[in-house]
Amino acid sequence: MYCSRAVGLIRDKGGVVSYYSINDSKWVLDLFNKASIKTVPQIWDIEGNYIGGYQELEKQLEGV
Repeated sequence: MYCSRAVGLIRDKGGVVSYYSINDSKWVLDLFNKASIKTVPQIWDIEGNYIGGYQELEKQLEGV
């Protein structure tokens, strides 16, 4: 639910999304497990800076 909302929010602001699903990509699931990441979405900007989850994305894009 929050993954599709995040994609929509980024696209609504004119952004481009590269989306990797833990359901479809073993390397992403392995990465999440090794990093002890338990929630999705996990969002980075185009420069590789970690944003956080959906709520953090929403705060960052306020006023954009």
